[in-house]
Amino acid sequence: MQAMFAAVLAASACACSACGKGTPGGGPNAAGPNASVQPRMSAPPDAAPAVLRDVALWANAKGGSVEDLASLATHEGAIGLVEAAAEPELRATAIRAMGYARGWAHLPFLAKVAAGKDDDEAEIALDATVELAARPRRAVDVEDHAELEEGCESLAALTRDAARPAERRIPALRALRMMPCPKLDLPTDLDAK
Repeated sequence: MQAMFAAVLAASACACSACGKGTPGGGPNAAGPNASVQPRMSAPPDAAPAVLRDVALWANAKGGSVEDLASLATHEGAIGLVEAAAEPELRATAIRAMGYARGWAHLPFLAKVAAGKDDDEAEIALDATVELAARPRRAVDVEDHAELEEGCESLAALTRDAARPAERRIPALRALRMMPCPKLDLPTDLDAK
């Protein structure tokens, strides 16, 4: 019985390798003998084997469509996006996708980028924070309480810093007013008169 099972398994493996189903593009020579085959998954050079990135998901999300960013956020999760943001070529896409990730684990990272020196990254992080703050609340949104408080405090500090440009302070204040933050001392000088 075991010998028969092994024979069936071996035959299946040979059939799959012959038809090329195991390789992208239909087989080793499907696009010609000199064509390069694009890998579907990638990993940073120093990453553990468990850290694989779906190249197609990241490439689609780079275009910035809400559906693709939400799919990426669901696939990677909040912490996966924070980890991916350490890779320069993925950073902007990861930050954009954070607006669609569940929970609050990534809020401290967004607040840190929003208060950082890079204006372009700060704008992306603030847009993602406003998107995150505007999503409907669910009864299960109690996770990541410590991260929520930390992110709220960092954003509140940004809103209170009068030396910062209004282009950063206003979106941070807008997000804070939508989030379930603990009671914070927020500035009123940014309110429309």
